[in-house]
Amino acid sequence: MSVLIVGAFIFDKSRRFTWQPVFYAVVCMYLLSFVGLIQVGEFNLANKRIDSALPMIIFPVLFSMVQLSKRNVILLLRFFLWAVIALCLYGILVYATAVSDFSLKAALLDGKQYFRLFTVWPIARHPSTLTVTLLMALPVSLYLRYHNGKQITRIEMLLAILLPIIVSLLVGARIAVAVTPLLLGLGYLFYCKFKPVFKWGVVATGVVAMSVVILLLPSDFRDRYTDQIRLDLKTVAISGIKEKPIFGWGTWQQLSLINCEERIQSLGVKFQDNFQHFHNQYLDSMVQFGIAGIVGLMWMILWIFWIAIRKKHFLLLSFMTMYIVVFQFDNVLSTDLFVVAFMFWLCFLVTNSKYLLEKNNLALEQK
Repeated sequence: MSVLIVGAFIFDKSRRFTWQPVFYAVVCMYLLSFVGLIQVGEFNLANKRIDSALPMIIFPVLFSMVQLSKRNVILLLRFFLWAVIALCLYGILVYATAVSDFSLKAALLDGKQYFRLFTVWPIARHPSTLTVTLLMALPVSLYLRYHNGKQITRIEMLLAILLPIIVSLLVGARIAVAVTPLLLGLGYLFYCKFKPVFKWGVVATGVVAMSVVILLLPSDFRDRYTDQIRLDLKTVAISGIKEKPIFGWGTWQQLSLINCEERIQSLGVKFQDNFQHFHNQYLDSMVQFGIAGIVGLMWMILWIFWIAIRKKHFLLLSFMTMYIVVFQFDNVLSTDLFVVAFMFWLCFLVTNSKYLLEKNNLALEQK
């Protein structure tokens, strides 16, 4: 995609460079990594920790180089949709032929044994990165079906919704359980044809129904979503934040906290795996950069939400709603595969927002 964007820039005679203001918040979050390295005395431009977050600079610059046409934007969205459908069908087919003793409950409880069957794309090397990539097909399919004419058929829409959900459950991705109803709920609110009172009534009923279903799930399934390892990681992170709440510990110093035997013993926690971070973007930002880290992260999140709500940008709102949940489970902005997926969609949706707004708001923007 980066090559295509650069190529389009070369052949675009106007060569307009349009930097979006929200990218300042993204760049500030990236620059905190340099400040954190200086703080711990490890500042080096060749540091791999800096390289892993480099898409936070590269993608805003690339997407600011060229203005895609509306036709190309829609084509890219449709291409993405069919790529997701093809990947899911391939994964399910391989799964069906390779796993004779199929058990959905077993997959939900231990998705790692099934996950390798779906790793067709490089971005699928981690269950969560695979899941967030696939689940973006939900809002994209709703947009292409209901936004401005029917760009896809109802069958395409249903495939793009159901297949990612099935695959996400098969690979045991916990975030899918929290993200899926949010994405479908937002789509319903945006494109529901009912009266507002009835619409909110149905939403309230759905929330209650989901709560009842979750409460009725087997205890071993619920335990997977509140595992002791993550609770122990949270305990260690909070202890570190309490010690250095203002400036934090520095870039990628989470490992020193996790491997500190004295701290581990005093807190009474145990780790069976070799973790390098706390699997929580909010905690990681505070541990590394203190108050500046969490303020910068929230500034970026709220700015994106403000743009999405003010402009009635359904895809951007769905994207950021998904990631405020994902931030609770993984360190997105410092992990190479995660930050690529995050920054590509953010830049694509922001720089092409003039084609992606809802009808009534698009008219106001043009005026």
